[in-house]
Amino acid sequence: MRPRRLAPALLTLLLAGAACVEEVTVTEPPPASQLTPGEVRTVELRFLRFDVDGFEEEMTIDDVRALPQRTLDSLWLLDFGLGDTLDAVLAQLRDLPPAAADELPQAAKNMRNLLNMTPDNASLVGTKLEEAIGLAGTVGIPPAKVLAAIPKIEVTDNLVPPAIISDVLLDLLVGSHPTAQFREGPDGPIPVAPGSIPMTLGDLATNFESLADRFGPAPLDPNDPKSPIHPGFIKAARGISIVEDEFRMAVRVSLNALPFKGVDLGDLSVASVNSVASQVDTMFDFDDPDWIRVEGLAEQMVIEELTMTVRENSLFLAGGDAKEPAPTGNSTIWDLPPWEFERLIIESARRTTAAITPHCDEYKLASNALAFSACIDETGWTELTTFADIGNPPSPSYFWDILVEVAQVRLHDGGLAEGQANVEFTLRDVQIPVDTDAILEQIKKNFEADPSALASVAERINDAAVGDADFYYYKPSPQAPAELQGDYLYFVTAVDIRKDADAAPVRPYSYKSPGFFADPALTTKLSSTLEIDGDTTHEKLKISPGDAFYLEDDAGARYKVVVGDKPGPSRIRLDISRG
Repeated sequence: MRPRRLAPALLTLLLAGAACVEEVTVTEPPPASQLTPGEVRTVELRFLRFDVDGFEEEMTIDDVRALPQRTLDSLWLLDFGLGDTLDAVLAQLRDLPPAAADELPQAAKNMRNLLNMTPDNASLVGTKLEEAIGLAGTVGIPPAKVLAAIPKIEVTDNLVPPAIISDVLLDLLVGSHPTAQFREGPDGPIPVAPGSIPMTLGDLATNFESLADRFGPAPLDPNDPKSPIHPGFIKAARGISIVEDEFRMAVRVSLNALPFKGVDLGDLSVASVNSVASQVDTMFDFDDPDWIRVEGLAEQMVIEELTMTVRENSLFLAGGDAKEPAPTGNSTIWDLPPWEFERLIIESARRTTAAITPHCDEYKLASNALAFSACIDETGWTELTTFADIGNPPSPSYFWDILVEVAQVRLHDGGLAEGQANVEFTLRDVQIPVDTDAILEQIKKNFEADPSALASVAERINDAAVGDADFYYYKPSPQAPAELQGDYLYFVTAVDIRKDADAAPVRPYSYKSPGFFADPALTTKLSSTLEIDGDTTHEKLKISPGDAFYLEDDAGARYKVVVGDKPGPSRIRLDISRG
């Protein structure tokens, strides 16, 4: 599938078989010009068929990169799950050696400490738990043991498991970004699989260099100028790849590889319409297991550098102190946007709390007198109660309300003020295993479900479009039913519009009344979208010598067409005048 290599190959084959087809005489066309009132001009069209069966050509990664960026970005391969990538990001930050951690910005350093926070190393200074846990020391009990007993973990276990933090970042931070919710499809937005980002052929070709643009700041509603802005979660990305130098992509196609000849009504010139797009539903044999092959996907995703960000709220927001409104309580943190640090942390704490079974722990003095107790019920509601006038326990609250306050205070260690603790951390030089077999299978399934995704690539490979036809001449394949055989005119659809060097349409599809009509007012349509050779989108009209009909071009000008005598089996003459 190397760009523009198919057409010369087909030309060679055509010349080799020239003795089997009608003789072609090439004459210079007269200079094109617009029709004058009352003028009738004759146009001759020829239909040539060259059926290619199982033709295969492969593309290297360099061939892919030579395609227009518009084509690369429009070719969706699959929704790529970010779970393993987020796990790797958090693991590298969490496991940084102390010397490397000292080089981090203060907010990232604090975030690293939160990821590593256990009952044994948790600093509760400045939190509602400070005095209550401090009571443990007065009765000879290690404070870490008291804190660990509430969630029923060991003193060296994470207070919030890393897997839960990763899942919450995936669900709330990534999942709330517009680009991670929908991708552009041919007929409008298409939902993206949860926890994923849409991967395109452009991502493979450019080593995901557009990630920072696609997943940086973006309006939640692009059509609303007052839309809230998602701050994004990727600040920079460099050197991300899952392809090897030996990458190859090959597709087998069976189609009529020659362009269709049509008429540009603006100047009555003969134009060539690329035939690929109109055959995309029939050109691939999905029963052939090798109809598409992708080789050279690496078993490891290599990430040279990836910088992620998490924004905090500019205020300290207290955890709740009431059970209502159920089931989360009254903390204002629940009203924050899903991408803010405090909202992410309280949700992580809530999911951690959900795994805790109801229980009470009692702590006694040396005299065996009860000093205080810590209880948590099935909803996560936590109460610390003291006895014998020992200390002042905090008000009851959900356990997540306790943890989110601890996290907020610790995020500002090192003298960071509220609003100055936006977290930014960079992942460098890691390799993440990928399931290449699963990726290949998903790519194949997606293309089978929507083969039109390959049309833009196939058009670039066999780009024979010339001019801007309003309609073209077509003859059904020999395999079509006998009653459908004959000569047809097809009115162009949007897929037939010629593309420029950047794969963008050279003109808008601005036809107000596409099709062929019996009257100059275009009120009685003669054409239909009758299925022929798998095509159900083009307005088609079967024609015979002497037929007359009317149509309108993209500029709104109307024309009358009278079908002349056929000069050959696959040739027609049309007398055209301004209507």
